[in-house]
Amino acid sequence: MSVHESRPMRRMRKITTIGAVIAVAVAGITQLLVASDPLWHSALQLPSVAIATWAASRWQTGLTLRQLLPAVAIGSLTWVTALLLGMGPLSLIGLVVPVAVTIATMRKYRAVTAAAFVLAVPASSLLVTAVRPDSAEHYLFTSLTYTLMFTGVFWLNDVTWRLFSELETMRRTETELAIIKERFRFASDLHDIQGHTLHVIKLKAAVAARLQHTDPERTAAELEAIGRLTAQTIEQARDLANSTHSLTFASELANASELLDAAGIRVDVHDRGRVPDAHDGLFALVLREATTNVLRHTRATEVSITVDDGLSVRNDGAAGEPGALRGLESLRTRVRDAGGTLDIEHGAGRFELRLHVVQETV
Repeated sequence: MSVHESRPMRRMRKITTIGAVIAVAVAGITQLLVASDPLWHSALQLPSVAIATWAASRWQTGLTLRQLLPAVAIGSLTWVTALLLGMGPLSLIGLVVPVAVTIATMRKYRAVTAAAFVLAVPASSLLVTAVRPDSAEHYLFTSLTYTLMFTGVFWLNDVTWRLFSELETMRRTETELAIIKERFRFASDLHDIQGHTLHVIKLKAAVAARLQHTDPERTAAELEAIGRLTAQTIEQARDLANSTHSLTFASELANASELLDAAGIRVDVHDRGRVPDAHDGLFALVLREATTNVLRHTRATEVSITVDDGLSVRNDGAAGEPGALRGLESLRTRVRDAGGTLDIEHGAGRFELRLHVVQETV
């Protein structure tokens, strides 16, 4: 049994094993009681019954053929001896159980082996005609019934166990995928927080370096802003780690305006509607990504931000093809999951990002 086996799997293993042991034990005890006169008949069959019970109790532990062959040999010898001495037909328990367990553990030729076994055991029961010819039909019917029953029981147990194992594997896979998805979400959020703010810090550091000798007051202001942004980034990263981080569109709009203005880009804000409360964080996330892309991938001189039934961020200075913007592709997936659409229009030196969400109606 695997140390990583889940509790439901351990319970399933225990239930199927107990069921198999009870079935074999009841049949074996019945066999010994029937053969109790004379007493040495029971003593002769006791080892094979004990071995059959042992095989039933360990059928899921991966018994090897080397371990099962001695049990099959003892069961076969007991069965043949019982036939020649005229003992009861239940003497076959010591044979059919180890063979049924062997068949259940096989991966090749299982059906052929099972068919041969089901035919061979009833056929061998005809040996009883040497001592009790009038009982041949009874032995034939009983041996066929028990052979079919125990072969079917252990085969069905194996099929059921494999099905539960596959379901357990699927459950573990789903758990691992959920963990990977959560890690990807965390990485995406961390990129949104730190990538954006670090780019702002980079721009402000460049401004401070350029003005340090000509405008000390502006330099001090930029350095103070860098310190404030650094502290905010640390706080946001801590909030993210504690799952308390959230974006607001109002703060992101103010931050975007300040950032673009600091980069020498004219910003026009057209507020024509109210951002839905349910999608405030989504609007903020799209605006943050759009602002970052303007600063990183364009030479924009003006940006237009429009808020109506959606959000539109339009800029000039977009040269060439947009290329594979991973942030936008990831963002598009998140917008789609939230029930919205994210459209991109690029051409003639202009780039526009449009967010549209379905408005909930009461």
